Amino acid sequence: MKPIIKTKDITKVFNPGINEVRALGGVSIEIEEKEFVSIMGASGSGKSTFLNIIGCLDQPTSGEYLLEDTKVSGLSGKELSFIRNRKFGFVFQSYNLLARTSALENVQLPLLYNKNVPVKERIELAEHALERVGLANRMHHKTNELSGGQQQRVAIARALVNNPLALFADEPTGNLDSRSSYQIMEMFQELNDEGKLIIMVTHEPDIASLTKRIIRFKDGLVLSDEKLTELKRATDYLKEYQTDAHP
Repeated sequence: MKPIIKTKDITKVFNPGINEVRALGGVSIEIEEKEFVSIMGASGSGKSTFLNIIGCLDQPTSGEYLLEDTKVSGLSGKELSFIRNRKFGFVFQSYNLLARTSALENVQLPLLYNKNVPVKERIELAEHALERVGLANRMHHKTNELSGGQQQRVAIARALVNNPLALFADEPTGNLDSRSSYQIMEMFQELNDEGKLIIMVTHEPDIASLTKRIIRFKDGLVLSDEKLTELKRATDYLKEYQTDAHP
């Protein structure tokens, strides 16, 4: 498989000077297509900073970032915005949905920035994305009428609507109960089975164990990088909840 993301000695320094904080101290990582990677580490380890850089939400202080062998470091804000909108999908812990707006309208948002997608196609793509995450019967519900797990599904549908090259998730199960967390991970595993590259920050070992590779950060550096040989399935965890619900 070919590398999609390559970083070479990436550093990130906040507040340069006497009170500077070195969030990343020289990180070199390659991530290939179709991988499912979890990034772990304590608070302040640099994991979210790294995710923001490879997701083009932030730029490194030094080092090189290659996306599909194209140098990203140093691109203009407009160019970075184009990459974020056309190549990436984002899922956050807090969902980041527009309140009092329907699920269908929320999912269409990334397409509003693409003038090549007419209104009819935009609606059809959003409907398909919501169907893909199991919310066909909730399309016209407003976000405040949905459960936390359903809201996160809307966020995932929004991230998928552009058919992105990579899906970035920052603590996607952080606000969810265990059952909803496993349902979200079941969906991520299905997407990865279909070939979608997924890179996820999590602090939960049981959630990380459902990915294919775990990269651990400590003090702005890579502490370990492990490919999992024994793949666990979220579906198996969910069976236990079904058993509990129906003795």
